[in-house]
Amino acid sequence: MSVKYIKSMLGLGLVLSLTSCRSLFFATDIIPSTVQVPYMKNSSNECYYLDDFMPTPDALITGRNGNLSLRYYSYKAATYKEWDNTKINLSFYSNDMRCWSLFEEFYTSH
Repeated sequence: MSVKYIKSMLGLGLVLSLTSCRSLFFATDIIPSTVQVPYMKNSSNECYYLDDFMPTPDALITGRNGNLSLRYYSYKAATYKEWDNTKINLSFYSNDMRCWSLFEEFYTSH
């Protein structure tokens, strides 16, 4: 094999390895699919059994504050009420870990 052939093969291998890694560097360009979040009232009189019908969130934080259990659902792209294809955050509280009431909802536009 000639030196020129070896150099061209090494150059081709370098180009292929760099382009195959491209997806690692541009993973943030992936647009999440939009999730349909069910309509909920922001009222202490409403009781929701979240585990039965809420779509899987992109992030879920749970915790406690005194005798209340808390849950924070976050969706990177969701349709909820009049908000379409936005980042949605919903916060719930519960006394018994079964029946949840919505106490905060907000969105961040893209």
